[in-house]
Amino acid sequence: MPRFPLPLGDPAPQPERVEVRDVLDVTAMTAFATRAREAGVSTLAMTVSVLTATTREVAGADLRAVFPVHSRYEERWHDAVGWFITNSVLESADPDPGACAGAVREAIRLGSWPLAGIMAPWGGMPEAPGMLAVSWLDLRRLPVQVDSHALNAQYVSAAIRTTGVMLWFIIDGAGVHLRCRYPDTHEARRNVGTWLDDLVARMRDQAVNARPVSRS
Repeated sequence: MPRFPLPLGDPAPQPERVEVRDVLDVTAMTAFATRAREAGVSTLAMTVSVLTATTREVAGADLRAVFPVHSRYEERWHDAVGWFITNSVLESADPDPGACAGAVREAIRLGSWPLAGIMAPWGGMPEAPGMLAVSWLDLRRLPVQVDSHALNAQYVSAAIRTTGVMLWFIIDGAGVHLRCRYPDTHEARRNVGTWLDDLVARMRDQAVNARPVSRS
């Protein structure tokens, strides 16, 4: 399974450390999306491009991450409540946006296959300390829109002990935010922090350097 490519310290479960960063405001998010359209890819694929570049620069490694994808598209699920996801694997060695779009498509295709039966002869899905997972949550696509900022809404999550790194991209009406959970060790604070710093800087740079939308 994909693992975070830098040391995280003691591999035993540790108390979690959670960082939340506001990455792009609405204006910058629009510019970032414009940059993606100019490259002929989705905003997600452009974000994977930045993730790939950051991972190569900071860790000298390709991007490999567990990647939750939707797995129920049949009509019988249309009236169900909640998200139906399965864990796929996203692999990206080339930061070119087109290549990253292909990597996303491949991860989605992999997620459409039921893997439990395939992995059963080997004891099921492997587990190892230091797993890296990346989740993409575009709250603007929910069927019901809630003004979370006016309501001062809060995300509620269980506090856990962890060995790996979990990164959520959260997109809403206020922009792009990151939430990252990782083991609270000296090595993880240093290495995950450096990785996040580079990622945020690159996303902001893409937004700043996007060509302005022409207006006739």
